[in-house]
Amino acid sequence: MKSARAVTHVLVDGVRYPDALRRLYARDDLDEIEPLYLMTRWSALAEQGPILARLKGTGLADEARAGGNERLPCALSLLSSEASTDELGDHLRQCVTFQEEGQSEKLLRFADPLVTRHWLASYGSNVPAALMGPIATWWVADWSPNWVEPRPLRWQAFHADGATAAPDAPIPPMGPAQLAALDAVARWRLKERLTTHFATQATTAWHALPVAERGDWLDARLDDAIVWGASTERQLAIWVDLSLHWGEDFMTAHDGLYARWVATLPPGARPARPDSLYALDAWCRLPEAQRQGVVTSSTPSSSEVSHG
Repeated sequence: MKSARAVTHVLVDGVRYPDALRRLYARDDLDEIEPLYLMTRWSALAEQGPILARLKGTGLADEARAGGNERLPCALSLLSSEASTDELGDHLRQCVTFQEEGQSEKLLRFADPLVTRHWLASYGSNVPAALMGPIATWWVADWSPNWVEPRPLRWQAFHADGATAAPDAPIPPMGPAQLAALDAVARWRLKERLTTHFATQATTAWHALPVAERGDWLDARLDDAIVWGASTERQLAIWVDLSLHWGEDFMTAHDGLYARWVATLPPGARPARPDSLYALDAWCRLPEAQRQGVVTSSTPSSSEVSHG
């Protein structure tokens, strides 16, 4: 983006921009600030949801583009539209939820720039016209994840494909590519949390991995865990942590960590999956395991929310 003068609105994610309404109303370069959840059944979460604001001047857009505040581009995206704020808000409000076939309605956090970029990019070179509606251009920040060498921030521009949509086309249109994009966002977030943990709690082991290989290594270990049967973020985090400290074959090697632990159990006492993973992780931290040369960090903090 060469100039911010084409930007008419900002779309702010209230989760990524804490205390959003107070901060936005305190600015003198915005007007028509509209929390998009306000007229929905999620109105109690209005400040944590998507917030649309019309620009007066280019101040906020310039701040985001300048990159001085590295968190700001991760909290908002920029829009160009001739529509009024009310019209634009009505259109975007259609994207608040989506429904997979045979499943219940789900919230789409389309104002979170990481979600926005993956989601819009999943449609290919041009976004469906029905989805873009009155938006001429939608700019979303593109930054590097924390497991690679940092690079300069870029702004990715999305435009409509110009085709006429079917009258009954759902908004937002969500097919397999879009659902895969949301899964990719979830994995990105998990990989960043693991990277942050390992960089501070397992420095030697983590830094032994070449920076250029860390992303692929994390993906491979997460895939291994899922194949084994891990289904929550906590289980995935334990698996990756054990892989980092005890080798990628800790579960399968005949003299690996799992085999050593099983050898300490009474006959028939081995827990079923996934309890065996929790038990193995706990055993690693006992003096008995330490005497066998097992050295681990504290397990990365992750929730038991089901993955996938």
